[in-house]
Order: sequence, then C-alpha cells, then structure tokens
Amino acid sequence: MKYFSHLLCLLLLTLWPVFPAAAPSPLDLNSATQKELIQIPLIGKGIAQAIIRYRKEHGGFTRLDQLLEVPDIGPKTFKVVKPYFAIGKHPTSSTSANIVNQDNIILLPDTLYYDALVDYIGKADISIDMAMFIFKTTASRNNKPRLLVNELIKARKRGVQVRLILEKSSYEDSINEENEKVAEKLQKNGVTVLFDSIKTTTHTKLIVIDRRYSFVGSHNLTHSALAYNHELSLLIDNRKLADQLTGYIDTLAP
Repeated sequence: MKYFSHLLCLLLLTLWPVFPAAAPSPLDLNSATQKELIQIPLIGKGIAQAIIRYRKEHGGFTRLDQLLEVPDIGPKTFKVVKPYFAIGKHPTSSTSANIVNQDNIILLPDTLYYDALVDYIGKADISIDMAMFIFKTTASRNNKPRLLVNELIKARKRGVQVRLILEKSSYEDSINEENEKVAEKLQKNGVTVLFDSIKTTTHTKLIVIDRRYSFVGSHNLTHSALAYNHELSLLIDNRKLADQLTGYIDTLAP
C-alpha cells in the first residue's frame, strides 16, 4: 500500500501539469449530437438520449447544473461531466474531435471507478488489456465483479481483443481459487487469460482500453473495492502513456 501511494503521487506530480482538468473546447450542451455526447466519460447512449429529450421538453439548458435534472445524472456524475460542457458555442470549438483528441485526468474515487469502467468497456472498439491482483466474483445478482465479467464477454463478442493477466499466488490459495474461477468463465467465451509466474507477486491494478484510456489506482476487482471501500484510482486519457502501460502489462505475461 505504501508503494502504491508513492506511485500514485508520482503519477499526479508528473502528469498533472500536462493534462488540463477541463476539456479545452467544451461541447455546447444545447446542440451536441448523440454521437458527440457519448464520447464524454460516464455518458452512454441512454443518458445522451435523456439529455436531448430534456432539451426538447424544456427549450434547452440555461445552466449547467440543470444536468442534475436529467435521469441517471447524480452529483458524482455531474462533477465528472461538467468540465466537458458549455452553454453556447465555445470560441475554439468546432467538431467532436475536440473531445476525442483531448488529454485529461479524471479522479475516480470509490464507486465512481466502477461506473467509469463499465462505461469505457462498453465503448471499447479495439482492445482491453488488464492486469489484476484479484478478480473475485460471487453468484449474487448485483455482484459488481460478476457484472464486469459479463461486460468483458460482451466486448469480446463484438470483436474487441480482451486480455487479462492475473496473480498466481505462492502463499494464498484463496486468491488462486477466485482468479481461476473467473479465468475459466472468460476463457470459455474467447477472452485471453494468463497468470503471472508463481515466483512473483503481481499486485497491479491496471486496465488500458483502446491503447488510449488507462485506469490505474487502488481498486481490485472485488465487490468490497467496487462498492464499499474508500479507494482511489485515476482515468488518464493519453495514448503515449497507454502504450507504455500496455508494454508494462506485456512484461507480466509468462
């Protein structure tokens, strides 16, 4: 944990000056198309349609905080999406490429990590590369890791290359049992699952999507971490860093 804290601080100190906290060219909330809206973190097709419906029913937005009146946008989601929007055209805004090409860091505390991860897995087009210490599911209908397994299978079925590297423990059989259970289900559905060498401990919690979006932090894929614990991770939009982190994941494979 001490090592992780130092690593997280180093990432923040190194990258924070590079990535603005807000989008350089916000979208006009009153004219953004569905295609543009779903590029925003945490906004899927359903919320995008709800925003467009709200505009039609209320004659448009006059304040950004009216997003809180849109179904499924709560305070946490609003805090994340607010920097991406403006009321009226931004002087430098021209196309959705302003959103697609921006660099950004988003803090993902506690349960916001799960919401963002599900959103980005659902939008993945090319690849999902993961390295996790533990991936623990239960039979509970609302078990978040179990739901993530289903999302990864959906991504694979639509053609996304999905790779997962898990810890093979030399000292804790329960970790191996949980990881092997998840691996079996994923492998049956075409997902590539590998285990690290039993001589090493892979304590990494790292996910890279489409060689662009990197999730790095303290969240394990357990229900406690995703639903109850105080955890902190980052979502970093930067292709160069994503390539470096994917390369690091490559070194973990046997």
